[in-house]
Amino acid sequence: MMNLKSLLTWAGIGSFTGFAMAVPLYSLTGNGKAVFAVYAGLLLGVILGRKRKLELRASALAFPLGFLATTLLAAVTMVTKPGSLPLYLLLAVVMGTMIIIGPENYLDMFLAPLSYFGGFAVGMLTFRGYEPLQGQPGAVMGLFLLGVMGATLVFFGLFARWAFEVARNIPRR
Repeated sequence: MMNLKSLLTWAGIGSFTGFAMAVPLYSLTGNGKAVFAVYAGLLLGVILGRKRKLELRASALAFPLGFLATTLLAAVTMVTKPGSLPLYLLLAVVMGTMIIIGPENYLDMFLAPLSYFGGFAVGMLTFRGYEPLQGQPGAVMGLFLLGVMGATLVFFGLFARWAFEVARNIPRR
């Protein structure tokens, strides 16, 4: 029986790890094929997800959320020249979703941003070299802002939910 939470969590972490390996490889070699380390990390993450079980709610949902947010912003950018409003709306949705979901435990709180960024990296590779997106001034920068700020807000959304739960359990005098 396949555990979807574990599979998605490991896929996100693997994609993030592949991205973290691709950046220095590309910097050192200049070879554009280094970005395929993200896909290798994704595949390795899926394999690990089948072997090593992780029951983490927020990390599992952060991976598809990162991919979906990146894909939506890229689609909007290809059709029209959006201002910063769609970017900030997507960031608000990302943070709100994480506040609603809440972390399973401390590990979940710290792995969810990595998983989100892994989904973002896979989403960025989906549109790699696509001219309507690459030709839009500021489009790629907006997408990177969505990835970095989204991962940061995933952590703070989960931290806010955790802090609320802890504060709610403090006895009143």
